[in-house]
Amino acid sequence: MMKQIVHSALTILVSFILQFCDHGTASAFAIIQNGVEFSNRGSSSNSNSDSNDAIHTNTNTNARRQNILHMTPQDIPRGGGRGGEGGGSLSSSTKECDNSINNGFTTSCSSSTSKTRTSMDLRATTTDYTEASPPPPEQISSENWSLLSERGKKALSTLIQLDDGDGSGAQEHVYGNWPEVGSDDDGKVQLTEQLADLDTSYPGGLAAYITKAKSLLKESAEGSNPFADYSASIPSGEYLSYDDNNKDDDTNDGGMTFAQAEQKGITGIAHVAFVLVAGGLGERLGYSGIKLSLETNLCTNTSYLELYVKYILAMQHMARRQRSSDDTTDTEITIPLVIMTSGDTDPMTRTLLADNNNFGMAPDQIHIVCQDKVPALRDSNAGLALSSSSRWSVETKPHGHGDVHHLLYREGFIDRWEGEGRKHVVFLQDTNALVINSVLPTLGVSIGKGFHMNSICIPRLAGEAAGAITRLEHNTDPTKN
Repeated sequence: MMKQIVHSALTILVSFILQFCDHGTASAFAIIQNGVEFSNRGSSSNSNSDSNDAIHTNTNTNARRQNILHMTPQDIPRGGGRGGEGGGSLSSSTKECDNSINNGFTTSCSSSTSKTRTSMDLRATTTDYTEASPPPPEQISSENWSLLSERGKKALSTLIQLDDGDGSGAQEHVYGNWPEVGSDDDGKVQLTEQLADLDTSYPGGLAAYITKAKSLLKESAEGSNPFADYSASIPSGEYLSYDDNNKDDDTNDGGMTFAQAEQKGITGIAHVAFVLVAGGLGERLGYSGIKLSLETNLCTNTSYLELYVKYILAMQHMARRQRSSDDTTDTEITIPLVIMTSGDTDPMTRTLLADNNNFGMAPDQIHIVCQDKVPALRDSNAGLALSSSSRWSVETKPHGHGDVHHLLYREGFIDRWEGEGRKHVVFLQDTNALVINSVLPTLGVSIGKGFHMNSICIPRLAGEAAGAITRLEHNTDPTKN
């Protein structure tokens, strides 16, 4: 039987998005891929242990365990993002993300050196720079200490305290052997201001980032398996087929057909927001531009970004026609699109939109958020990597696609969408054109089954170099399933 379990390893349908905002650990390291990694090569999932990002197989207590992935709800404050309009301009001291190029669409751009941040209670809070500054540490002369801002002093103190706590000296190359005042003073200030920015941009600050990195690197060096106490099995879910029914599929229990799921999805399309993750370049494909500008075919030369925008506009038109009782267009229904860029892709993404008049979308329909960067690590002790060209600059790397959930929350989209009555968020990978065929049926499955989170995949062949979505059951403690 020909299966249609269409694939997008980063396409996730989320009902009531507030339930997956666990930001205390929702980030990947620059040299470590922690937790769940999503790419167009496959997807995989962890259980909810101390070393992952609070994503686990569902333990739904309804009639049977239904959904594939479920993000643990956390007692965190709602909102907290900048601006009730779903984000706004964020001042930045670098040109990682150029806020001066707005092109008519909403911009919310942040970088590792941005000057404006929003504080949130994320269980592991970042440093409070309103407190009195710490005294000069013995590693820094009082003259050099006096050069630094309060936030710079506290960020630098964090590194020193981490080294003092474990005796590793992993960050000594950052704060040690500074020249006397009068030599490289601007560089000292620049370094500590960058550290302060990195501290505020990561949930829990540099202390949480470095501590977690050390733990993961240690486990990796020891070859420990975080899943040693778990058994993997195929998770419950819906298998969609072009056939009239799925009763011959023992794993589906006679569930929805593809057509039934698609029709169910149409009923909910008016209450959807789309998020496009587009932080990567096409270097792996031998392409110097952004992947969104790649052509999906050679007949029409339609780019990925144009394809996605035109699809969303088509769904919007369908929702308007469906809502209107007299078969006229209801212009009040608008389906928003948020694009997450990186410092590498941000300018080119804006240019692509501006040069093509947003491919037909209204100016206030597209919102851009630029992901933060995190420090690169130079060794297994999680020492921060300094730039090869300057000892007064920390090397940074993109946060990873997992950053999108934190950005949506921080920039205020969650509150805005909840206020608008939106119930589902569709996440799209930047180069997966075929996945649009599965959006409606997958939305229908999410609605019909009451899923909090739903991921789409194709069956994995034995030995295939691709991730697989599994259910992980703890051998002795069911609460860790």
